[in-house]
Amino acid sequence: MSEKSVVQTDEPAEYTITFAPQRNNDNFSTLAQLSYKASNTVEMTDLSVDNSSPQTEHRQRYLEPTLGASTLKSDDMLKTSSVPSRTPNLSNAWEFAGWGSTSFLELHSPSKSDRSSSGTLLGQWRATSISGNDLIASVFYTIAVVIATSGKYAPISLLIVSLIIYPFKNILNEVGTTLPLNGGAYNCLLNTAPKWFAAIAAAVSILDYIATAVVSAATATAYAGSYLNLGKTVIFWMTIGVLCVFAGIVLLGIRDSATVALAIFLFHNCVLSILMVAGVVRWISIGNGVLSANWNENPSENVASEIFYGVCIGLLGITGYEHSSDYIEDQKPGVFPKTMRNMWVNVSLINAPLTLITLAIMPLGVINEHPEDIISVLGEYAAGSWLRILVTVDAAIVLGAGVLTGIIGVNGLVERMASDQILPQFFLIRNSITGTKHFIILGFLVCCVVLYAVLDGDVTSLAGVFAVSFLSVLCMFAIGNILLKYKRHRLYRPIKVSTGVTMFGFASLFITLLGNIVIDPSLAKYFFIYFAAIYGVMMIMLNRIWILKTTFFYLDKIVVLHKYKIGDIIIRMIKSIKQQPVIFFTNTDDIHILNKVILYIKNNELTGTVKFIHLYSNIDEIPPRLESNHRILDELYPKIQIDLMFIQCPFNPETVDAISSQLDIPKSLMFISCPGENFPYRIGEFHGLRTIML
Repeated sequence: MSEKSVVQTDEPAEYTITFAPQRNNDNFSTLAQLSYKASNTVEMTDLSVDNSSPQTEHRQRYLEPTLGASTLKSDDMLKTSSVPSRTPNLSNAWEFAGWGSTSFLELHSPSKSDRSSSGTLLGQWRATSISGNDLIASVFYTIAVVIATSGKYAPISLLIVSLIIYPFKNILNEVGTTLPLNGGAYNCLLNTAPKWFAAIAAAVSILDYIATAVVSAATATAYAGSYLNLGKTVIFWMTIGVLCVFAGIVLLGIRDSATVALAIFLFHNCVLSILMVAGVVRWISIGNGVLSANWNENPSENVASEIFYGVCIGLLGITGYEHSSDYIEDQKPGVFPKTMRNMWVNVSLINAPLTLITLAIMPLGVINEHPEDIISVLGEYAAGSWLRILVTVDAAIVLGAGVLTGIIGVNGLVERMASDQILPQFFLIRNSITGTKHFIILGFLVCCVVLYAVLDGDVTSLAGVFAVSFLSVLCMFAIGNILLKYKRHRLYRPIKVSTGVTMFGFASLFITLLGNIVIDPSLAKYFFIYFAAIYGVMMIMLNRIWILKTTFFYLDKIVVLHKYKIGDIIIRMIKSIKQQPVIFFTNTDDIHILNKVILYIKNNELTGTVKFIHLYSNIDEIPPRLESNHRILDELYPKIQIDLMFIQCPFNPETVDAISSQLDIPKSLMFISCPGENFPYRIGEFHGLRTIML
């Protein structure tokens, strides 16, 4: 094995440096000789390693001056570390990651084309339309479920939903504008909490996308099947067919177009406007007789509970609200808050008023007979069969867009998570023909089909699972906002929300989440089964080194298996996992801060190499104790190779891009401490750089 590193020293002397262990036996030897030259750059080569020691070795560093060299006592460089071995029969010397290095890096000039956008940034209406199609499409499956739950009080329940979501849009605004990075709640928690906790947000977000696609496909086929008088079995297979068709579209590399999304958004709003106007005209022509009959039918014994359960289900009518933050980097500056405002206005002007119109012109008995296609039947009651046909076509189009949004959304999220080493790396494999990541799409399709089959195509049950996953995502946003205030309060915030508003938003959504589970406890069963499966995969990925080391420990006890070299296979697997380095940009030499960085990386990242990078303008500005403290930490953590690199460049997005390209390290594995409000750049301009400490 041969490894090279570069060491910087202060004086142009000539030294021989030997890194060697204290010997408990003769089985382990490490010899590294270093020749220091006048260029102040030293190349160190590990000449020989014979690794068969049965126990952890003591290690020493000696610095021995040659003739004519400056005098330096070897004791000044002495470091001894001794830990009893867990594996007395198999060597654990392989856990030593190697000595870190100190070097000056000459950075290649970044090309301006590297920073150019791959496409045009979205304005407020195109940005609104992408997630807005999910939002306003929810009217097709929300109104009937809310009326079935709260009856005549359904309009009141949906009005309360609009009031609850109003302060919550500002919570989303604060999170999105403070950390304007794709990934939604997962990204927020990744920058404010341990990785295992961010994985919870990722798991519920994936479930949310699965439910989005399944409910959209099931509702679209239910509307078409109702009009064509198709049987339940035919509708069941039609839904699976719709999911497969849209998965195939994405597999072929055909992506969602913001212009097409805007056209669908405008068409859907026009159809709903026609429906509402026709409904009001019909209401005026028939008077309040139907509304009065519905109001007096089945007097309620507990008005408050019916309204509350209606609110719980009614929050399903704002699904899509959480998706805008998943593509915030593709939006023009300042567009995200406008997008949130537009969606809130849209849902407030449609859901509660349209529900009231439904109760005013349709008897409750008829409404309850059509839970899967209530809006198209409303069109027929309002203006005849032509409007029912128009609404059915509209439902097929806009709900189809919802399926496509779910598939594309999960594709981006899973890709980000695989890059963050939370999901398996095979998800990043691209199809050689279409360029798409087919394992993500096919895996998502399988999850959708299984969920639909398990619930036997029941749209009401699917909507319940959708509500639980959607509300869980919003709760994670609220938690992320609270952590953002506490742990990253120095970040620049264009929009600020008080802690009281955040706590109110979280409490409201958490209570309604529990309400949905109380309404139908079986929904929680399906939700938690899916959540446990997805989160379990993530936990295995995050803890796979621990799993392999535990396996290695028990393998050590079974001597008869040693001849099969299973231990060597495990060691190779661990080294392969840990070969990806990570970077921390430091502007300080405070050892307690640098130590906190190492502790964070030990607890959250699967790596054996940490690179501290210090950017400077003049060499006199380099913190005086940075190099010596780096060496202390390198001695302190033998299982992590800690390198120190100096780069004479300003700290800006272009420099970070160039470092990422030159060192081949993704920006998702590049960390900084939290910048203050006077920092000249916004964290979103770095496109993935992660804040890991205050």
